[in-house]
Amino acid sequence: MNLTELMKAGGFVSEVPVKKEIVWKRKTDDGVESETTFDVFVRRQSFGAIEAIYGNEADRSKMARYICESIRLGDKGVDEIPYEKAVMLDPGLGTLLVKAINEVNGIGSDAPKN
Repeated sequence: MNLTELMKAGGFVSEVPVKKEIVWKRKTDDGVESETTFDVFVRRQSFGAIEAIYGNEADRSKMARYICESIRLGDKGVDEIPYEKAVMLDPGLGTLLVKAINEVNGIGSDAPKN
């Protein structure tokens, strides 16, 4: 395989974000079960971008960086979640967002196997 063939085979990530539905179930402060369904847009991350996110910044949350670099909100998928807000996300919601990112990027237990 040469570089051109690798490009045609999809070896490089697209910049087109992927729309994913999130179903967030939680208990509100008054103990009531709540379910919220909404769409997010997930930016695909290249190998180098993921490596940079998980780099050596020991004082920053890697998962929060992963979310703020990958998730976009709003009707057109252009609203970013600032790092300072990403670290404050509800843990269940943060986990759902990371799951969506991993699905789009083919990472984790559901990733394609060679």
